[in-house]
Amino acid sequence: MSENEGREKNMIRQTEKYIETKRILQSLFDNAVISGNKRGAFLPTRYETFVENCKDFYDKWQESHEISEILRDMKSEVVYNNDKLKSMSKMLAYLGLVESLGVTLTDMVLILFIANGIDVHTRGPFTKHVKSFKELKDIDLKYKTDFLKDESLNLFQSFPNQEVRNIIAHLKFRIGNNGQIMKPDGSELNIDDEISKFWDDVDLLKLVFEDIGFMRWLELKKQGVKTYA
Repeated sequence: MSENEGREKNMIRQTEKYIETKRILQSLFDNAVISGNKRGAFLPTRYETFVENCKDFYDKWQESHEISEILRDMKSEVVYNNDKLKSMSKMLAYLGLVESLGVTLTDMVLILFIANGIDVHTRGPFTKHVKSFKELKDIDLKYKTDFLKDESLNLFQSFPNQEVRNIIAHLKFRIGNNGQIMKPDGSELNIDDEISKFWDDVDLLKLVFEDIGFMRWLELKKQGVKTYA
């Protein structure tokens, strides 16, 4: 780790958002991997289910990371003929980031709650308890972030930005010849600012996962190395 990277991480660690998020996720992670029986007689325990979900998360994380790197390269390496095309590219890039990294990280936090016996439900006429990472794909993003906000994770007040995500997904915007992006109400949308905020929150969540020991634990599980839990 470079000296500059170390400084940036220490700056994140001093923020109230980091401290609050780490406190909640540390407790959830420790409880998920330490407490309770590790093997079930007939049905998998919450711990065993958590391990399987984490393996799915690891694969999805790798996939999402690859997508995000492509989107980043588009921003820095692709040359556009005009500002209109450049702005459209940024809008679609934001949507791609939300649907890859944004959804994956949100789902992982939800899996920590599920591993602690806190129910997350599907919506619709046939409601059921969600138990797996794969089942979370059937729940819309707003429901997920509302759930996490209700659990006092204030990071998800703005991560991902639901308004911007929906504006892009439903093409409820227009772009002027100068590249200016306008919302349906006529106000301007600064997509560069939104992308920057998104990456700030991603970096914070990644650092929390690193600092609580989750990322190292996950790597060892994927390698088949026996851990303390």
